[in-house]
Amino acid sequence: METLALTYGSLDEEDLKCLPWYPSLSQLKQLNLSHGALRFIRLEPLRALLEKVAATLQTLFLVDCGIGYSKLRVILPALSRCSQLSTFSFCGNLISMAALENLLRHTVGLSKLSLELYPAPLESYDTQGALCWGRFAELGAELMNTLRDLRQPKIIVFCTVPCPRCGIRASYDLEPSHCLC
Repeated sequence: METLALTYGSLDEEDLKCLPWYPSLSQLKQLNLSHGALRFIRLEPLRALLEKVAATLQTLFLVDCGIGYSKLRVILPALSRCSQLSTFSFCGNLISMAALENLLRHTVGLSKLSLELYPAPLESYDTQGALCWGRFAELGAELMNTLRDLRQPKIIVFCTVPCPRCGIRASYDLEPSHCLC
């Protein structure tokens, strides 16, 4: 099996625990566990799966999964060993600037990364959850500088949560781009 997508639902922790034992997953190239699939479970089984497929995994989507920093820390060591990873999307997860910087440091050895999508740091939003454009631009520039100090990224984008009015995510690559509203 080269592709596994378990999205838009709650994944059972017991099922995730079994995945690393399936022989057909030893050559997995694409893994998509987006949109809530990991929201209510511990990520130790995902770490085991990532360790198993570290030599073959090329695409990893963990979009809108409910992965905060405590969960992210569980998978970071395994993620940093995914040497073939070329596409990584982690948008929509609520983590702080410090957590994002730590995540970026764990991607230093992933030389094949060509497309990276990360969430805007929590500090980009006010206490009501509204995006502060100036702060978002400032933190995006800071994260880009941090990443350039670590390695040369190809395409990297920091994305906000979807706009409540139009559903589009604002983004920051070299400068902020607004939603359609």
